[in-house]
Amino acid sequence: MVGISGELRPARRVPGVVLAGAVAVVGLVLLGQWLDDQAVPLRSVSLTAAIGVLVTPMAALVLAGAPGHLVGRLMFAAGAVSCASVLAASWAGLLPLAWLTQWSGWPPLGLIVLTLLVFPDGRLPSSRWRPLAILIAAAVAVASIALAAAALDHPRDLLTSTQHPVTPRAQLLKQVAKAAILVVGVGLVAVLWSLWHRWRRAGGEVRQQLACLLAAGALFPLALVLDVFVLPSVAWALAAAVIPVAMTVAVMQYSLYDADRIINRTIVWLVMTFLVVVGFVAIVALLRDRFLGADASNASLVATGLIAVAFEPVRRRVQHRVEHMIYGDRDDPYKVISSLGDVHSRTTDPNAVLPLLAGTIARLMRVPYVAVELTEHGSPRISAEYGRRTPAVEQFDMVAHGQRLGRLLVGTRSFGERFTRDERGLLAGVAQYTAAMTDAIRLIHDLQDSRGRLITAREEERRRLRRDLHDGVGPALTGLSMQVRAALKCVGQPERVSTILDGVSADLRLCASEVRQLLDGLPRPAELDHGLQAALLAYCRRFDNPPLSVELNVVDDLDGLPAAVEVAAYRIVTEALTNVAKHARARTCQVTVSRRDMLCIEVFDDGVGIEAALAGQRGVGLDSMRERAAELGGECIFTDRALGGTAVWVSLPIPVVPQPDAR
Repeated sequence: MVGISGELRPARRVPGVVLAGAVAVVGLVLLGQWLDDQAVPLRSVSLTAAIGVLVTPMAALVLAGAPGHLVGRLMFAAGAVSCASVLAASWAGLLPLAWLTQWSGWPPLGLIVLTLLVFPDGRLPSSRWRPLAILIAAAVAVASIALAAAALDHPRDLLTSTQHPVTPRAQLLKQVAKAAILVVGVGLVAVLWSLWHRWRRAGGEVRQQLACLLAAGALFPLALVLDVFVLPSVAWALAAAVIPVAMTVAVMQYSLYDADRIINRTIVWLVMTFLVVVGFVAIVALLRDRFLGADASNASLVATGLIAVAFEPVRRRVQHRVEHMIYGDRDDPYKVISSLGDVHSRTTDPNAVLPLLAGTIARLMRVPYVAVELTEHGSPRISAEYGRRTPAVEQFDMVAHGQRLGRLLVGTRSFGERFTRDERGLLAGVAQYTAAMTDAIRLIHDLQDSRGRLITAREEERRRLRRDLHDGVGPALTGLSMQVRAALKCVGQPERVSTILDGVSADLRLCASEVRQLLDGLPRPAELDHGLQAALLAYCRRFDNPPLSVELNVVDDLDGLPAAVEVAAYRIVTEALTNVAKHARARTCQVTVSRRDMLCIEVFDDGVGIEAALAGQRGVGLDSMRERAAELGGECIFTDRALGGTAVWVSLPIPVVPQPDAR
């Protein structure tokens, strides 16, 4: 806690000090414009004034979040020099301040160029750029010194008047200053190329940060061109605004320098100051005009009391609004869950649910990054994500029906920040909601896959039946028809008719055999026509021979089972017995079938065990048994027995078949 408080003290101190200084400067500027007859009009120093007004608060914000940061220092220097220049222009009646006005408007522009070169981390792109930085800094210094020296000869009219001839020394120094300014202009072009080159090579959040500065840097020379050729007032506003606005966007949007807490406190402080001042003035004016006449002391006393009573409730409301702006709906869990439910209810495409949920969570919680990571086949995979991944990401498990489906990954708002306990609780609840949605989406996909496999199997079966009927039974029936017609023509020839009828009889037996094969190949085996118990008993007898003894125990009545359960049970038992006969090298095998709430099947053998039996083999039959059980919502488990051999446990749910209405 000591370390945390120690880090936050500069953040609390810097904005307040800068704000107090800004109020003092504004007051002195307005006072000078009013009292000093030789004051330079503000419209003549609009560019410098705009830089001071916009850059100085931004610099205070950066330094509050990252004390000593080079970006903040350069910007603060530019803002401070601009404020000093405007203040000097407002008191130009004093000769030293008039001299300061002639040259102090230039250094802030050069400092902004250097700021572009080192943004956002306060370091040069590489050591190769150090000569350029030195050249720009030297050119700024040379231009400033040259203008300051020239202003010694013309402290009031070096740059603002052409009525008096310029001294040769001042003229030479002005040419030197122009050359240095030209060097800075060339350096600005190189800095813009640096921004563009770094933007192309960067990725993720750094790319977005540089994009803000690249656009601003491109507008900066455009503003200077407008200043010379077209619209000076528009150019001043544009030139003064582009850089600080771009940096503000980078700070606010990408959480540079851990500024969100400072922004929170600063906005609340400014809004409350404004409300207190406006409220006090309004209440005093209202009371003096309507109730208390000219008694100003009573009006001030009443206004102070009303403001004192209303201050805390209003502050809480303002704080809530500001926190909602910065942190989203973290204090309203019901709204967050309700909004997520609305997203799910409005989405018709299951594949779009998770991306929309990730985006909605990021917007509601005002976080830069949200991702849904699902665990598939033992390895994690990002299924949906929103925003850019931040260095600090907190993880929340997604659990449904006791099974961990994956994790919800949420990026913190700034580097080094952690979510509060309430935010973690809310995000944990959001993770569980996301898990439920993920589970529902998986069920939908499984249903679609199952339906697709069912349709494919049905069409394949139809194709097989058509092919077999067309190639086998069809030609046979056609031949029988021809033979019958031939027999009718030979009625008077008994021997010929007898031969033809013998051929017809043989073809009929062949057709019957082919039809029987077709029936045996249908999804429902013909053996089940007499019931599951009879079919199992007949199949067990096929394997009951001297090398292998197979015993079937049916504990309960198996009549009335659904057809799907009968087919699955029969296929699983037949596959299990086939595996025992082929691979187990067993002497005995016991099959037990019982019916309670579920159909339970147990197959035990005394062979070598499942691991040894299937060594080096793929085990397709085992997968088939598992799939048949899973299709009905059941389970199929294979284990080695403690006394040797293999045990197969199968459980198949028995759906309740609705009885027809007796009425």
